[in-house]
Amino acid sequence: MRSRPARRRSKSESIFRTSLIFTAVLLWVPLVMGLVLYYLWAEVPYRGYEGPSLVVEVPRAPVQDILRLLQDKGVLREGAFGRVYLTVTRRSKRLQAGEYLFEGPLTAPQVFDKLLRGDIYYHRVTIPEGLRSFQIFAAFVKEGFGTMEDFQKEFLDVSRIDDLDPEATDLEGYLYPDTYALARGMMAKQIVDKMVQSHLLLWGEEWRGQARHMGMGPRQVVTLASLIEKETGQAQERPMISSVFHNRLQKGMKLQCDPTIIFALVMRNRYRGIITRTDLRLDSRYNTYAYSGLPPGPIANPGREALRAALYPERTDYLYFVSMNNGWHTFSSTLDEHNRAVERYQQ
Repeated sequence: MRSRPARRRSKSESIFRTSLIFTAVLLWVPLVMGLVLYYLWAEVPYRGYEGPSLVVEVPRAPVQDILRLLQDKGVLREGAFGRVYLTVTRRSKRLQAGEYLFEGPLTAPQVFDKLLRGDIYYHRVTIPEGLRSFQIFAAFVKEGFGTMEDFQKEFLDVSRIDDLDPEATDLEGYLYPDTYALARGMMAKQIVDKMVQSHLLLWGEEWRGQARHMGMGPRQVVTLASLIEKETGQAQERPMISSVFHNRLQKGMKLQCDPTIIFALVMRNRYRGIITRTDLRLDSRYNTYAYSGLPPGPIANPGREALRAALYPERTDYLYFVSMNNGWHTFSSTLDEHNRAVERYQQ
C-alpha cells in the first residue's frame, strides 16, 4: 500500500517531463528551422536566373525596393533575411546605385558586398585607330551612351585643346583610339573629356621638341598622322608611309593622298565608295591632288604609333607607294618604278 503514492508521483513526473519536452520542441523547432533557412540564405550560393551571368541596374531607392528587385531578378533568395541582415549590420543606407554584373551563384553577403563597395559594371567600348569622329560617336551611341546631338556639341568645344592646337575648330584628330571602360549613365561630355585627355597625355616634352625640330606644330603632326593611319593598317609600314609624305613635302610635291579626297567627299555627302576622275578635280583644300602641302586639319583620329611615325619617319628616298592588294604596299623612288608597280599590282 505504501508503493501506490510513489507510482502516482512517477506518473505525474512523466507527464510533466513530456510537457517540458513538447514545449521545448515547440520552441526549438522554429528556431532550428530559422537557423537552417538563414544558413541557406547566407552561406549557400544561389543563382535563380538563367545563364552564367546577369547585369542588373540598381536604382537609388529604398532598401526594400532594392531587395525586391534582386529577388525578382533571381540574384537573392526570397525571404526577409536581407532586410534583417542589413539592419543588424547597419549597412542598409550604404548600398550604392549603379549597374552590377553578377556571375555564377553567390551568397547573399557576397551580393551585398558588391553593392556596398560600389563594384559597378563597366562597359568596354573599343575605338579602333583611324576612325572619323562621327564614326566614334556612333559607336558610343550604339552602346547606349549619349546621343549624336550631345556628342556633336562636345565635338565643337575646342577649349580642351587650346594649349596644343589653338587653330582647331573641332576635335577631329584629338579623340584618342583606345578601349574605354564606361559606367552606365556616363555623359557625352565625360567620354569626350576622357578621349581628349588620353591624346594630350602623349604630348610630353619629347614629342613637342621633335615637332619643333621638324618645323611642325602639333596640328601638322596630327594631320600627317591621320593620313598615315588611313593609308595603312600595317604597323611596320607607318614609318615608311611617313617618309614618303615627308619627302614629298620637302620637294614641294603634292601628297596625292586618296583618303583626303574621301574625307572631303564625305563632308559633302558625295562619296559613293570609289574616287572618280571628277572627284580628283574637287575644289577643296582637302584635295591633295589639287593642292600642295598638308590638308587644313586631321581627317581621322590617329593612334600613338601613327603619331610617332609622323614624328619619326624612316629615312628613305621613296616618293611613291602603291597597294599590292594584300594589305601591304610597295615603295618606289622614281615615277618609272612606280608606274611599273602600278601596272603590276593595280592593272
